[in-house]
Amino acid sequence: MTQHPRGKTNKARGEETRQKLVEVGLRLFAMNGFNGVSMRSLASEAEVNLATVGYHFGGKQGLYEAVIHEIIRFRDEVMPGEDAVREQLVRFEAGEINKEDLVSWFFRSQMQGILSDPTSLWGVMLLNRELADPSDSYQLLDSEFFTPSIDSMVLLLKAAMPEETSYTEVMAVGLALIGIVLKFVMPKVFTDRVGWDEITPERVEELIEILSRRAVAFVCC
Repeated sequence: MTQHPRGKTNKARGEETRQKLVEVGLRLFAMNGFNGVSMRSLASEAEVNLATVGYHFGGKQGLYEAVIHEIIRFRDEVMPGEDAVREQLVRFEAGEINKEDLVSWFFRSQMQGILSDPTSLWGVMLLNRELADPSDSYQLLDSEFFTPSIDSMVLLLKAAMPEETSYTEVMAVGLALIGIVLKFVMPKVFTDRVGWDEITPERVEELIEILSRRAVAFVCC
């Protein structure tokens, strides 16, 4: 279809509407849970008519599944994937980087992926809801988000920690590090006490520098 010079094609407008519904759905589901969100509130927040949600997703369940797939799509941006980890392990084994560099890279990648995107708050909130009260979509999240993320984390930590370290200890350390990152997704307790009005990009970098050094000390050195 040829695009009209004065506007967008119907397809382009449809894609914009679909993406807006996913973004609104992520926020509303994160705040209120699946059962706490109505089709009417979704349509109102997205500034579309009620039938539009059904047209694009078949209903609320379809939109929720689209939101879950959107979270999965950004998995490697907030948690280094196995391929990225193996690339760093090759550098480590070749002597190009040391254990401190390895751990710092992994932790910084998590911090930057989560703290640099303001919408991460909603994704984290929704993931926590799924962990606390799994929906029908939990198995998909487990297989496509949680398991690959944990596998890549364990792969890296096993290389950084002493060979005799048990799997239990590796998991405990890894999840503790993830917990540190997630604490700064909603940083009000911290910012109120250090006198920051907001988390600017410069302050994100300052936090990453502080916490990545401490993460290295916690894991191996």
